[in-house]
Order: sequence, then structure tokens, then C-alpha cells
Amino acid sequence: MAKNNLVPIKVILKKRASNGQIDWPDMNVASSAIRNGMGWSDFVDTYGSGWFYDKVENLGTGADSGCACTLVPKNFAQAVSTEYPDIISMIDEAAFEKFYDERALVKMETEFLDTEVLQGILARKQLEDLGIAPAPSAEIVALRTKCLDPEDQMHRGIRKNLRKKWSTAKSDLKITIDPSVAKR
Repeated sequence: MAKNNLVPIKVILKKRASNGQIDWPDMNVASSAIRNGMGWSDFVDTYGSGWFYDKVENLGTGADSGCACTLVPKNFAQAVSTEYPDIISMIDEAAFEKFYDERALVKMETEFLDTEVLQGILARKQLEDLGIAPAPSAEIVALRTKCLDPEDQMHRGIRKNLRKKWSTAKSDLKITIDPSVAKR
């Protein structure tokens, strides 16, 4: 499902002193009509992008506070940032991209390796080199080349992770950004 004209928000998260649990703001303050009758968490996952968490410094690394970002419809972003101006802020796409690339997905792999296919190619190549298997046809060589090309998303083998960087992720996630906050 395409998700159009979304606005990034950044939420500051803190641990509760009483029990150490993460203290999320109650975003159900956005009217039920804005949330289509859903709880805020379901709404963010359904009509927004879901959450992206800071993987560099966060509550899981022992920090006292952390942050998370998401992309949501503008009316929801306005409602929750107005209610919680000290901990929820609307940010522009450039700030979101920096967070996404340098904080949230910094530890995600750059490529996905399909070891089954790659081991098959290697085994076949070794058998060909030893003279046990016949030389490959031009069609097989072309297919191997496609499997080894990370930019080729249609064949198993090596694939570029399109969600590693925001510049390719937004297209892969089928997300467009509200023009008022979009990168220019």
C-alpha cells in the first residue's frame, strides 16, 4: 500500500524512574477521527511507516533517554506534536534522512547474500574449472552475472539492501513525503 504525503516526527523517549520501562507519550490524544478509530500504535503501523529507533545511543545501551522517528499523516503529526511539544517534534525530510541513515539503520547490512544460490554458482564454476562439468552456455553466464549484480533486484544471489539508505528506502517502502517538509 502506498503511503503518501507523510510527515516525519521525532519522539524523545525516557525511562520511568519507578520501573525502568520506556515512557511513551499517549498519542491517542490525536482524535479518534484522525486515527480512523485505531489505537495510535496500530495507526502508525498502518498509515505511517512504523518506528525507526536510534541504534547508536538508546535506552538499550544504558542511556537515560533515546529517540525514535516515524512518518505519519500530517494531521496526526500536528496533533501529537502540539500536545507534547517538549518530546514530539515535526522534522523535515533532511533531518529524518540523517537520522535514518546515521542512527536508525547504521548497523543494517548493505547487501543481502543468498548463500544457497551463491554456493551453487561457486560449486558449478569449480566443477567447470576442473573439467568435470561442461563449459556454461552464454545463457548461464548471463544468468550468473545477473545473480552476482547487487543492483539486479530480480534475481536471487547478491542484492543491494534498498532500505539501508533513505534515498532508496522511500521508493522501496512506497512512501512519499508531504511537500511542506520534503527535501528540495
